[in-house]
Amino acid sequence: MLSSNLSREEWMLIAILFVAEFARGAFFLSFLPIYAVKHLGLSITVSGFAVSAHYFTETASKTAAGWYFDRTGRPVLLIGLLASLASLISMKLYPLPVVLVVASAVFGLGISPVWLGVMSEVAPVEMPGRAKRIGLVFAAWLTGSGTGLVAVNFILSAGFEPAFSLIIILWLVAVVLTVLILSPSHHHIKQTREGILHSISRLSTNPAVVRILIPGMFLQTFCAGLLLPVLPLFAQNQLGLSYNQYGMLLLAGGGAAVLGLLPMSMVVDRLTLNSLLACGFALSSLCLGLFTASHSPYSAFPLAILLGLSYSVILPAWNTLLARVIPPERQATGWGVFATVEGLGAAIGPAVGSMVAHNAGLTAPIMLATVVLLSVALFYTFYPLEKFLVK
Repeated sequence: MLSSNLSREEWMLIAILFVAEFARGAFFLSFLPIYAVKHLGLSITVSGFAVSAHYFTETASKTAAGWYFDRTGRPVLLIGLLASLASLISMKLYPLPVVLVVASAVFGLGISPVWLGVMSEVAPVEMPGRAKRIGLVFAAWLTGSGTGLVAVNFILSAGFEPAFSLIIILWLVAVVLTVLILSPSHHHIKQTREGILHSISRLSTNPAVVRILIPGMFLQTFCAGLLLPVLPLFAQNQLGLSYNQYGMLLLAGGGAAVLGLLPMSMVVDRLTLNSLLACGFALSSLCLGLFTASHSPYSAFPLAILLGLSYSVILPAWNTLLARVIPPERQATGWGVFATVEGLGAAIGPAVGSMVAHNAGLTAPIMLATVVLLSVALFYTFYPLEKFLVK
């Protein structure tokens, strides 16, 4: 069983990731927009800028966070979590617009090394059969963020202050867990001392990074970003879904992705990366294409579940592919570089999607994403990945 392969400290690292993502998802995806407008009487623009500042600084600092983690190890996690804790407390004590935006940006800086550090320690790139561990890390990440987003809405019925206090307490739990595992690991004692620019340069000389990984990861998140501004309106106008039904649709797709991650992580080493990536991207393209032709809530839910399952096929294969080209001595730096590229795709996608929808209608961004994903599927069907993955 998978549980027998993980040490106590590795389980605690996964717990830190889950708790941190639960609190972060609860705060930025649900609590802050409502809190700023309904409790503080601020404009929705303030919460929008705060959320944007948070995700911008997290994305922009990923590479540096990974580099520092490679050099010093777990103390970076503690420093980051403490910085995010201080930002939460400052937002609670001084709920002014400028404080909300600046503290949210600091929060993004603080959380940036958490996923990178957990992935590097629980599923190091040099470990054989690490696909199962990747699936577990991603399941903790997705489940934590999604559960926090949903659960805080039930807590809000008791008031804003209890909900805010609970988020801070959860973050304290993540800090305490980090303190308990603070002793440096052997992995980080032997890390390289090279500079961050040199580390990035070394990665960029790998043909697999330039020809396969960077374009692929940018297009993935770019397609997801295309859908963000139009999907809620599309679900309401064309599929006839209410707000509650749309929430259930997202839960169905996200639940299918999480439930499919572990089984797919167990078989990813037995199948070729070409076949898994091609099938996953082709299925996601097919589902999005069928969405544009659908006019019924009854067809939307099966498609959302299939779309979630396609993600669970892509993710373990994709991260196995990433692991094949990341040097063990620079793995957190490598994950940080790739996370930054993904963040750029997610940032550009919504702007393009909104412009396409404005000029060509709500279904146009979905069709554009369908075509892009189909192109990616065809690329992975015929491109000789193994040729560039020999270390």
